[in-house]
Amino acid sequence: MNGGGGMAVSIRRLHGVAGLMACVAVLALQGVANAQTGEAGVASVISTETFSEHELSYGKEIAQAECARLPNAVWVSHRLGTECIRFYVSAGLPETGAADAPGIAVIYFHGDRLAGSQPLGNYGKVSPATLVKELEFYHRRFNVPFIMVARPGVFGSSGNHSERRRLKESYSLNAAVDAIKARYGLRQLVLAGQSGGAYTTAALLTLGRTDIKCAVASSGVYAVAELAEIKRAMGNLRPRPGCDVTNYCDQYEVIDHVDGIAADPQRRIYLVANPYDTNTRFFLQKRFADKVGAAGHRVEMILAKGKGSDGHSLSHVAYRVAGACAADMDINAALADVERY
Repeated sequence: MNGGGGMAVSIRRLHGVAGLMACVAVLALQGVANAQTGEAGVASVISTETFSEHELSYGKEIAQAECARLPNAVWVSHRLGTECIRFYVSAGLPETGAADAPGIAVIYFHGDRLAGSQPLGNYGKVSPATLVKELEFYHRRFNVPFIMVARPGVFGSSGNHSERRRLKESYSLNAAVDAIKARYGLRQLVLAGQSGGAYTTAALLTLGRTDIKCAVASSGVYAVAELAEIKRAMGNLRPRPGCDVTNYCDQYEVIDHVDGIAADPQRRIYLVANPYDTNTRFFLQKRFADKVGAAGHRVEMILAKGKGSDGHSLSHVAYRVAGACAADMDINAALADVERY
């Protein structure tokens, strides 16, 4: 316990199916096993058509009726508006009411995919099949279902990704998690995310969710405006105190809403960080961890070497920690192959 009566923050030193057109579909691994679909002989198909960079840069609209016809999509409505949120699933997720419903799943949020209006990385080469393949890798490793939820404007969801980290995004994703949870009869969740997805994980915590077994956030952005100002200074850009890199100034600052995290002595919060990450800043992540710990929550920092030239990518660690938590496995064992500090 610390002097403020909260839980002390600990730092663990861790280091196509032939004959079909390529753009049509491949078998979704979740549908290959009939026992998992609940319908004999029925197999889902996952598109191999790549996502649109134009939609990523300029936004996407989906009407409610269209959303209802899309596979793996939920329509959400809240006081700030509506959205059609897409999601992608591994094996192990029968519809609600099935005798073998798992009860728990890892819900994963991806990182940002725009720099200004330019797509990051190989976004234009990614398809739903690509996303499912990664989820299947971790499903096989931990034998628990994994679900990637696409943030607004990304990977087929409606919305504008340039408006990320405004409160509407968090409300939409929080409502989407509720809808997905109900669809599959889930009782408990492990939330996880990388970078901007780590921000989402933290934001949903501060919105008071009480169904989280573990929250795992890697390379997170928790003090949005402060980090944005650091980046502007590095690029010799005009200061815009209080504003995000998106140039919106009404972002939801999770570091200022720690008091919204529901008390739960059983829940664990893992903040994964690389002290030498040149994209985000470790001292801001540590500040968030300290504040969460001082508020009485069980929070632990895991230090590991990030991938990429900036040392920023720690999704491989977040996936492992989340899977181990959901499967009640030892986290040290799950991270045995991770390069550590």
